[in-house]
Amino acid sequence: MDAQVPRIVVVGGGAGGLNLVTRLSRSLGRKGRADITLVDENLSHIWKPSLHEFAAGTKGPEEEISFLEHSNRNGYKFRLGRFAGIDYQERWVMLDPVLGAEDVELSPARAAPYDVLVLAIGSRSNDFGTPGVIEHCLFLDTPTEAKRLQSEILNLCLRMETGALENEKGSIRLAIVGGGATGVELAAELREATEQLGRNGIDKLRIPDSVGISVIEGSDRLVGALPENISKKVLNELGSLSVDVLLGTRVTRVTEKTLEFGDGSSLEAQIIVWAAGIQSNKALASAADLEVGSLGRLRVRPTLQTTHQDRIFVMGDAADCLWQEMNSPLPPRAQVASQQAAFLEEQLKRWVRGDDLKEFRYTDHGSLVALSSSSAIGSLMGRALGTMTLKGWLARRAYKYLHYRHEAAVQGHFRALLRTVLSMAMRRVRPRLKLH
Repeated sequence: MDAQVPRIVVVGGGAGGLNLVTRLSRSLGRKGRADITLVDENLSHIWKPSLHEFAAGTKGPEEEISFLEHSNRNGYKFRLGRFAGIDYQERWVMLDPVLGAEDVELSPARAAPYDVLVLAIGSRSNDFGTPGVIEHCLFLDTPTEAKRLQSEILNLCLRMETGALENEKGSIRLAIVGGGATGVELAAELREATEQLGRNGIDKLRIPDSVGISVIEGSDRLVGALPENISKKVLNELGSLSVDVLLGTRVTRVTEKTLEFGDGSSLEAQIIVWAAGIQSNKALASAADLEVGSLGRLRVRPTLQTTHQDRIFVMGDAADCLWQEMNSPLPPRAQVASQQAAFLEEQLKRWVRGDDLKEFRYTDHGSLVALSSSSAIGSLMGRALGTMTLKGWLARRAYKYLHYRHEAAVQGHFRALLRTVLSMAMRRVRPRLKLH
């Protein structure tokens, strides 16, 4: 490839980053107008809104997308690495080593050259400085963490069944701190998963109340980003699933298998998942040396360029971008990343041509919360219908359609449709739950 062809490097293969490199490889890379590279610390992609399904075991490895295979098929380069910093003068993005099992080094510290850099590094859970969270809680921010959580829950249930778990109460409890979409969806999915385990040989889980699931939320309602009527419906739905919800309850300390609350009370749980709030990846703010805004995100101009570096763009959960209609920063949602991916494809094509750049405008299409394999609750927005509340089977179909749209964006419509059909067919010959 001609040395004068601009090098576009995207760091982060999440919902927005993978969408963007797929678009760029098709519109610029294959035509020889740019050299496209994706950098990520994982070898595969999982649509982040479905991480709770991987954690519960209701989705398995067949739903993942391999970066190595995807890059080869779409004509861009993939580099394994963890973001460490930027050399602005020489235009290098610095990468830390990536370690595998037993701390074997899979990728050394190295650097990748760029002419244009796009930071699409996703967000992390925010522990708010609460003592004991890092040491004693599990998280649900990455594919690796989702797989670990699934393994921990399965092993806990197996220990209960075989008697290896010393438990005088004869029951176990799973606690989820955070009543946002992640916490609520995980609670509903875990209820369905434990019931499935009871049907697949773990007899003690067939006993009522053998698994207690609690959601602890510091504010006075669940999914605060959604309208209040939706929050009430979510609360009622969790109640029907026998999920205990503690509202207005602030966690002050976490010890081994115990949550301590601000009113002096406590809750014992064998597994504690922390899903309370989000913040930008700490490496981003500390290593990039750029202007930092809300939630530790990097401040950007309406063009999605950083405030200090014209050659660096930021998108998705990493970007502190103004929502002009609401006069507030854009929320960290998958639909924001998706819209910014489509925008940045056209924006970078303008940059390559030397044309003037445009300003990003966000359109809110509403939000949906999945509450098991057959139900969901949320609201959709559109110019023709206004705001419409959905619940149950129809809402779940709309939720699945969002996932299909993402699949189609990164795999193409034919592959996305084929994967969907094959997934439906495989449900008839495989367990509904990952049992290993």
